[in-house]
Amino acid sequence: MTIDHFPEEEYHKMIKRCLRCSVCKWIPQVQIKSLKYATSCPAIDIYNFHPYSGGGRIILALAYEMGRIKPTKELLDIVYKCTACGNCAVACKYMNNLKPLEIIMRLREKLVDSGYGPMPKQKKYTEAMKIVNNPYNEPHEQRTAWIPDDIKPDPQAKILYYVGCTSSYRRKEIAIATARIMKEAGISFDILYDEEYCCGSPTYRTGDIKTFKEQLNKNLDIIEKKGIELVVFSCAGCYDTFKVDYPLYRKYDFKVLHTVEFFEDLINTGKLKLTNQVPLTVTYHDPCHLGRNAERYEEWEGDEVPIMPLVNINIPPKPKRTGSKGVYDAPRNILNKIPGLTLLEMERIKEYAYCCGAGAGVKSAFPEMAIKTATIRVEEAEDSGANILVSACPFCSTNLKDGIKDSGSKLKFYDISELILMALGLDSEKLKQAKGEIS
Repeated sequence: MTIDHFPEEEYHKMIKRCLRCSVCKWIPQVQIKSLKYATSCPAIDIYNFHPYSGGGRIILALAYEMGRIKPTKELLDIVYKCTACGNCAVACKYMNNLKPLEIIMRLREKLVDSGYGPMPKQKKYTEAMKIVNNPYNEPHEQRTAWIPDDIKPDPQAKILYYVGCTSSYRRKEIAIATARIMKEAGISFDILYDEEYCCGSPTYRTGDIKTFKEQLNKNLDIIEKKGIELVVFSCAGCYDTFKVDYPLYRKYDFKVLHTVEFFEDLINTGKLKLTNQVPLTVTYHDPCHLGRNAERYEEWEGDEVPIMPLVNINIPPKPKRTGSKGVYDAPRNILNKIPGLTLLEMERIKEYAYCCGAGAGVKSAFPEMAIKTATIRVEEAEDSGANILVSACPFCSTNLKDGIKDSGSKLKFYDISELILMALGLDSEKLKQAKGEIS
């Protein structure tokens, strides 16, 4: 049994219910700490035109469904200039309880099914994924080139490290750090080698559900055949896709954890001992796919009862997916246990965190939007007073590093796994470099 989290009938009802309140453009009022960092939607911040907001795209979905607008280049531009960060959905829960993110994703799906979407560069990475099993069009046989000589995966292990495309080909330092941390903790783990394929997230976020299902079934077939009990991810996108999106189409029995959850447990149980001083001042960026979007859909059986025009109540109450059940404590707990490290928070954090700008195909189709969003987040990180920007996602790593470079910021970026290596005393050279860069 799968979860029908968004039936077509509900979609048609919701696209008629938007109150045009523009709450989707802001973080909830009680969370606002300054006007500078009060907004939540990168697209509306950059393009400043209502159709680019969550509510604006709901209006477009309604107009498209009614046949009032056609799938023009302008429509595709607006629909796909969205990182699917989910901030609009969190904000809307406090006012209307609509599903703006699901509406945008369904609209993309309809555009793909009609032969209009996704964007040309997104089509290219989908084709690459089908041919060489990754969106970067890199040779499949090079997927495990990151493995250093000191790492020996165990083919009998019941723990699987699902590396993901970005860590395998672009952010190899994250894959290496993850593997070495598990080795230090005495954890036997395996990898899929040439049987690891893209999780399908790049196609799912752009509306190609058919291709996504093919990837989903291919990956689950392999993992279940191996009898894996736990899958660990260093990529927030892969983690979210397995944890939240896969069960909407096919159930599985193994457990999934992001590395920050896994490493926190290893620290708490004494298998990892963080004894090395890491005297850095850092701020932490919550990845959208590790935070609000990593909250699972809950099954619900009930009735929707109309009480007045356009207003209904659910009996019994339907669980709200507010983003509050994302992974927020584990990375902060780890950082607070690293000796000598000081954690300073940005204004927009946890389920209200601002997006890095890379997601849902934006990095490939609209690189200028991705960079601009990253520079906004980098400025917020600078204003926290930190010298180091930290996150737990290879895609965030790439785009935030690009934002740092583009803005000329003096911030340095590290994945949280790299800081753990420093605290374990396994990467003194990188720690020395980090100290030197901020001195």
